[in-house]
Amino acid sequence: MRNIEVNRRTALLGGAGLAACSLALPARLMAAAASSSGCWELLFNGVDLDDWTFFQEGVGEVDKFGAVAIEDGGLRMLGTDYRPKPDAGFGHLATKRSYADYHLRLDFRWGSRRFAPRTLAKRNSGLLYHMAPIRNVLYPDCVEFQFEEGDLGDAIVINARAVEGPNLGGTPVWPTYPPFIPRTYGPVLEFGGITRQWYRKVSDFEIRDGWNTIDLIAFDDQAAHLVNGRIVTTLFGLINKPVEGQAPVPLKSGRIALELEGAETEFRNIMIRSLSTDDITKLKKG
Repeated sequence: MRNIEVNRRTALLGGAGLAACSLALPARLMAAAASSSGCWELLFNGVDLDDWTFFQEGVGEVDKFGAVAIEDGGLRMLGTDYRPKPDAGFGHLATKRSYADYHLRLDFRWGSRRFAPRTLAKRNSGLLYHMAPIRNVLYPDCVEFQFEEGDLGDAIVINARAVEGPNLGGTPVWPTYPPFIPRTYGPVLEFGGITRQWYRKVSDFEIRDGWNTIDLIAFDDQAAHLVNGRIVTTLFGLINKPVEGQAPVPLKSGRIALELEGAETEFRNIMIRSLSTDDITKLKKG
């Protein structure tokens, strides 16, 4: 998998490259790739975790208790083989490389197993993006596409800042921010040395007992969260955590991670395609 931050091929709206790129996908993933135009590549190769790093609080960077399993080309987190020790906490599986200007797609569903401290709570997981390179930290600076029962699609901005896309006519504005609406950064909550902005989805398209198709479109300093083909949250003006006396630094790239947060989860068809400058221009023109 090439680093899309370096290699931005014209991919999103041009169908010519689809057939060639699909040849690189296992047969099981061909149908998923063919369902949309553009050139998809596997973010997870369906075979091993060589391109990913693992971290779990209380455990470290080696998965000692079977928290992640590869099954039929997909990933299962905290499945039937998982036997945690008492102080094993939350964690994530993250790409080694950073990505910018891309469309990410995956399928996600809940399993039945739950673990403390969420035995009686909502099942929870998440997709982290624009994640800082630092390792051995549960929540590096990043943006979270929230996977939580009832909250699938929320955006949580961690140690960074974003402007929430205005809700006009029941749909978050995308992909161009209206010039007549002021850009206002929402409130910041701080606890445990971490700051958070939490932006709630505007509509519920979640399937609780089956597969959900998740799309993340991120380019420049903005992003859109889609659940089962519908936009539920949009972000603009992403910047790194402000430093007093310094100009804001746009947040446009970083690693991608899948969370494990006390609930069994499955992921499949994890694919990504780069967005060229032309692709982004076409997107903005609608």
